Amino acid sequence: STSRLLRAMQRWGGARKIAGRVLPLAPHALRRRLLSSSPPQLEFPKAAAIIIGDEILSGSIIDSNSSFLCKTLHSRGVDTVRVEYVRDDKAEIVESVLRLKNMVGEGGWIFTSGGIGPTHDDVTYEAIAGAFSLPLEVHEETLQRMTAYYHGRGLEITDARKRMATLPSPCQVRFTESLSVPWVPLAIVHNVLILPGIPRLFQPMIAAHKHHFSGPSFHAMDLYTKVGEGDMAAALSSVVSKHPHVHIGSYPSVQEGPWLVRIGVEGRNRQQVEEAAAEIEQNVKIDEKKWREEE
Repeated sequence: STSRLLRAMQRWGGARKIAGRVLPLAPHALRRRLLSSSPPQLEFPKAAAIIIGDEILSGSIIDSNSSFLCKTLHSRGVDTVRVEYVRDDKAEIVESVLRLKNMVGEGGWIFTSGGIGPTHDDVTYEAIAGAFSLPLEVHEETLQRMTAYYHGRGLEITDARKRMATLPSPCQVRFTESLSVPWVPLAIVHNVLILPGIPRLFQPMIAAHKHHFSGPSFHAMDLYTKVGEGDMAAALSSVVSKHPHVHIGSYPSVQEGPWLVRIGVEGRNRQQVEEAAAEIEQNVKIDEKKWREEE
C-alpha cells in the first residue's frame, strides 16, 4: 500500500533526467518501459472518470466536465477507457473506484468529479477513503488556506466547511494558485484524483495540471466524402481488418454542406495512419483530407 502511494507521488514529481536527456513525466509502468534497453510493447496510459451527483443523473445539471477531461487527456496521449455516472452514494462510489482501478491498471488514473462540498450528500472523500481502507483527517494546509479565504470575506469556518478540508490520509495534495477559489485541493489517493464538480473549478484544475499526464501522441487524419455510409461500409471494414492498431470511424454530417461523411483515421503511429488513409482513398472517393490538429 505504501509503495503504491510512493509510486503515485513519483508520477507527480516532475521530469526525470536520463543520460543528460529530460524525459517527460509518464505513468510508472510506461516510464519503466521507456527506460528499458529492449524495445517492448508499450503499455499506453489509461484513464477513467467517475462523475458523481444525483443532480447529474436526474438531468437537472448537464455534465460538461467529462468531455473537457476526455479532450484534454486525449491531447496528452492518454486513453480514456470509461466514464461512469454515479449517485451520491458511498457504496456505489467505492464499487466504481475499485472496478476502474483494475481497468486502468497500475500506470493509469481515475478522476472523480463532484461530491466534495459541505453538505450531507457530499460523500466522495469518505468513499475514496473507504475504498483504500484509509482514515479521514483534517489536512492542515487546506484548512489554513480555507480559513484565510473565508475570513477575508467575513465568514467563519463552520464544521460543515471544515468537512471540505477533511481528506483521506495519507494523500498527496496539489493546489491551483490561479483558481478563483485557490484553497480547493486536488487530493490524490493512489491513482485516484479527487476534484470538485463545479465546472469553473474542475476544468481550470485539469488544465493547470495536465502536464502530469502524458503518453505517446495520437496522430489523426480526417477524410471528407460525398459517399454515404451505407455505400462505403464494406470498404471501411476491409481497411479496419488490415490495420488493427488504427482506429477508423465514420461520422455523418449533421448539417447541409459540401460533404456527407467525415472519416476519422487515428493512431499512435503516423505511418500506419497514412497507410490506412491511403487504402481508404483507393476504395472511397475522397474530396478533401487533412491532418487533425490537437488543441
